[in-house]
Amino acid sequence: HVVCALDRAGIVGEDGETHHGIFDVCYLSSVPNMTILSPASGAELRFMLEYAIKNVDGPVAIRYPRGKEGAYSGMSGIEPKVLRVGSDISIVSYGTMINSALKAADILSVSGYSAEVIKLGKIFPLDMDPIIASVSRTGRLIVAEECVAEGSVGQKIAASLSEQGIEAPGIRLVNLGQRFVPQGSIAELYRFCGIDGESLALEAMKLLEGGGHE
Repeated sequence: HVVCALDRAGIVGEDGETHHGIFDVCYLSSVPNMTILSPASGAELRFMLEYAIKNVDGPVAIRYPRGKEGAYSGMSGIEPKVLRVGSDISIVSYGTMINSALKAADILSVSGYSAEVIKLGKIFPLDMDPIIASVSRTGRLIVAEECVAEGSVGQKIAASLSEQGIEAPGIRLVNLGQRFVPQGSIAELYRFCGIDGESLALEAMKLLEGGGHE
């Protein structure tokens, strides 16, 4: 049993392109018996550290970002949590990226669309039941994350839905693709990479207006 605390998860801003924590989701999930936790607030980080020490057998990685928490400062624990109930599209995210997901839901609401936002605390192994229940209702899914595409949580979710025969007219994985991310402020890089709230809302609109899988 070992607990690995990984700082600088996701995009780190001015620390530079060599410091972005965008590959760990891929390689850590390939380690047998690994548990990966991704807190979205300071309260969750404290809770997950104690949980990892006392309640998990085997290796655990807790990945947390550089800097402070965003607008979300709650504590929803380890299991998937529906932060906002919706009927038109499901948005799944984790870590501080949940702030972009919630902002996208606000933007969509102004346009008359109802987005369900699901926050993951444990990103590996995945608890698919709440995601399946949500997608079965909405029929559309966005998985938003600040990591490279290969080995992302979104790929695992899409594969699991396919394996279980869950059909949806639209699935979009919004991530950093296969590239190195340059230096810049976090806000600038979120916009550049298309993972800010406005960009997520635009991707959701494409699905809601008839876009396909990606």
